Amino acid sequence: MKFNYKVCVVVVGCGVGVGYLLGGFIPRDEVKSPEETTEEAKTLPFSNKDYSFGYWQNGYRKHKGDTSKDILCLETGYFGLTLDMAQLDKIKFGRIKDELDYAGALAANGSRMSELKNAVLSIELEKDGKVYRAVSCRAAKERAEGSRFLGTRLWESARYVQNFEIQGLEFKSADGETLVTDSALRVIAWPNSLSLTVKVAPAVAPKTGPEVKHPVWENTKMSIRLKDSNNNWYAEKHVAEKWTVGTHKKVTVNCNLVSSKKDDTKVTTKISVAMKLNKLPPVVYDKEFNGYVARVNRPKRDWKGGYNENRNYDDIDITIDSHEEKTIPFLLEMFNPASITGLCPILCDENGVPTGIPVQLSKNWHYREMGAYLRAYALLPTIKGQKKYKLRIIYGFYGKVPSASHAQLSLVGYGGNGRWDQLSIGAWGETYCMDMDMSCVDVAVTDVRMLMARNGLEGRKWSWTDAGWGGDWLGLKDTNGKKHLFNGIKTAYLSHGPCLTEAKYDGYYGTQREVDFSTTVRTLRTDDHARTFTTMKYVFDKSVKADGWIFKMGRTRDYVTPKIAYGNGAGLIKEHQVPNGLKIGAKFIPKTTLTGAGPWWVTFPGAYTEGGKDWGTGYRAMVIRSFKANIGGKEYTNPTIAFPAFQSAGEGKPNLDFLMTAPEGVTDFNPGDTIEFNVEWITLPRVAADYYGPNETFRKHVAENPSSWKTTYREAIGNNLKVSVNGGTLLNNYPIIIQTDKQEVTVDIDGGVGFVPIRFEGLKQAKGYALYQVIDGKEVKLDQSVHGNDFWQTDYDVKTNRFKMTFNLLLDGLKASKWILKST
Repeated sequence: MKFNYKVCVVVVGCGVGVGYLLGGFIPRDEVKSPEETTEEAKTLPFSNKDYSFGYWQNGYRKHKGDTSKDILCLETGYFGLTLDMAQLDKIKFGRIKDELDYAGALAANGSRMSELKNAVLSIELEKDGKVYRAVSCRAAKERAEGSRFLGTRLWESARYVQNFEIQGLEFKSADGETLVTDSALRVIAWPNSLSLTVKVAPAVAPKTGPEVKHPVWENTKMSIRLKDSNNNWYAEKHVAEKWTVGTHKKVTVNCNLVSSKKDDTKVTTKISVAMKLNKLPPVVYDKEFNGYVARVNRPKRDWKGGYNENRNYDDIDITIDSHEEKTIPFLLEMFNPASITGLCPILCDENGVPTGIPVQLSKNWHYREMGAYLRAYALLPTIKGQKKYKLRIIYGFYGKVPSASHAQLSLVGYGGNGRWDQLSIGAWGETYCMDMDMSCVDVAVTDVRMLMARNGLEGRKWSWTDAGWGGDWLGLKDTNGKKHLFNGIKTAYLSHGPCLTEAKYDGYYGTQREVDFSTTVRTLRTDDHARTFTTMKYVFDKSVKADGWIFKMGRTRDYVTPKIAYGNGAGLIKEHQVPNGLKIGAKFIPKTTLTGAGPWWVTFPGAYTEGGKDWGTGYRAMVIRSFKANIGGKEYTNPTIAFPAFQSAGEGKPNLDFLMTAPEGVTDFNPGDTIEFNVEWITLPRVAADYYGPNETFRKHVAENPSSWKTTYREAIGNNLKVSVNGGTLLNNYPIIIQTDKQEVTVDIDGGVGFVPIRFEGLKQAKGYALYQVIDGKEVKLDQSVHGNDFWQTDYDVKTNRFKMTFNLLLDGLKASKWILKST
């Protein structure tokens, strides 16, 4: 027998307005008036300011000798805070008064933070009548000593919440005495609130003699204060009892930046959650997280998780009773998700229809003390009365097709504590990863893997694969021969999935910010092979040597590349057999400009990992869908490539990298030069037996063309789509993105390989639309659902107060197709 348990928490008053002010209420005068809104959107009490960023002002990875300050920036729509690791008590803090939305604040780089004023962060311990203040931390010491920069931990950092931990606080008295502690500062920022938590325990001083003394503190006070010209937030904790080594105490101060216009003590908010087969603990207000937290620990399921198909979902039913329209800061913390390496939470209405309201996807599987966990953050809108939601966690499949996800993955416990983004198609391991702080390595692209591949017919399904590790974005050097590293990079997670992901990156390269760049990265829901789309723009603000790469594929140990091939929209330009014995750095193919019209492509047919694990191993390829460079007033429209040797695999077998480089003859980039391109990174099985997915068209092609350049060309030319739109404007032809201007939109598509994403923007509501394919003159409704309402993606755009809907169209074998989006 199955049971459905429900638990709830009631928050009444709470003195400081937990149920209202801490709930992230946005005053109604900041919400668009009913005349400007749709019937559905006008009930969403969101603001353009509901977002946050966490980033390092001068970069995370630095070369030895770089003396720039290590400044952590927390920037939201409401406020900004900068923390200098070497001077924790001297901060900059203040309200941000502009109306920039999420994307606008990303494009503004760090300009808004330059307006912040000096403020005071006072973290104090009073012991035996003496006051010690936190003035620095372990990270500052690490940087000064030239050791790895690990003293700060990024736990969560995406659309809504920034959760950073600064370890090893250094406490000093006014006369310079140091108090030895085991301590950390946790900083958690929502768009309109900041929470600071200090965790402290007495610690043993470094051993200087035969005896190690364990200090015992008594009658101690710990406090934390954030003070600027307008605010003085303060909290303290007295510890009267004996306080011994290894016993941690905490104190938290909540700084709320949005005040209520009503009497908070009269507010009553009731939140309950339920999950089939499980009795969940009560939802609680967590002061450290400054929000309502629902915790799900090792949930029971009537289906099997782990590495298998994972066609089912975890559904968390949420009920909110409220007396007003506001937003509730909410965290679902789930330990032991069904599959941590590929999952995507989406917020649905009580019937499972996607609402488009964003949910932050943050997770970790490296920290043994906690195990694998998901932290899904959201601002949940309420109404006057009862509002129900279903927080649906998708794993391997969304409907009938493998899902797409782009997660912010914490590396705490692994060895790198900076930003790591992990893309996955399905739930069977990583598909594509990016080390955006370069906290582990000095390149942007790291793990790259195949979709639905195995080691032959008897190989294991639903598991990790291999398709050549590593790649990079810009790879140029300064006058000292050192690579220009990321500087001040910010990330905006516009969509975590499950049909089409989208994240934007904006920042600089170089200590002097020599190069300004902006990037969009996407992946898609599909069932044939993995694709990652990267749209890049570099703007050179200072002179930079051009020797190096503007995009790279490779740097893989033990990888064998027996062949390379490259071509254009007309077909193959050249195929090469790669000989054994190439020396590291040898230019097997020197700089070559690809001729003809695009899309251009390069591929490593039949490449594999030497001596790898017993799993699917395949090869990588790239489609260059567009390229334009303006250098010294001259325009270049064809990309230039090169294939240097990285290292030899076993027995001197060849291992080539692929580089996109500066155009032939260009030795320097100078102020005003620009480069723009759109590339698609794909991974492919060598033989049909290695592919176990359901796409028979793809399987047949690979069976007829094993380890062939023709598979890459098929993708390049097949998805070089010709799209015409009636009722909207075409913004991008692959993935297809359409700005609608009518209630009914007709789309004609020539071509298509695999599941092609199509996104309709500017819709007036989140539901009430359907997509039809016109077949033999009849309109056939698209339906890929399995559990109901589970094959399209909805995203709410606060700035335009409109919705986006994304579908994935199976276009294999269709020379032309017609589609109609209209109200039902």
